Amino acid sequence: AQNDAQETSTTLTNIQQKIERLKQNKIKYELLEEQLKTSGEPQVSTTDCDARALLVQGQVVEVSYNIQAAVDDKHNLVVATHTINRNDKNALSAIALEAKENLNLETFTALV
Repeated sequence: AQNDAQETSTTLTNIQQKIERLKQNKIKYELLEEQLKTSGEPQVSTTDCDARALLVQGQVVEVSYNIQAAVDDKHNLVVATHTINRNDKNALSAIALEAKENLNLETFTALV
């Protein structure tokens, strides 16, 4: 009977500690949910506020940045840069248009 009573009190203490930990986690997730709602972003990173989950290859996802740069071939100078949260396939048009605007060109050739 003594052993049963001892085990029961230990079990109740462990359960209460787990419930308290889950309550704290719930508060943390509710704050993250509020942050998502106010920012309008589809996702939030808990380790780096600017990083996002990016599809790397197939179904492989990494939390990271994607940096794009456009360079003028004649002078080898950077004419446009972007730090974005999209993969390469969705990034070419934006950086190419910015480079075109920065160089004040009507037409140009983009090599990728």
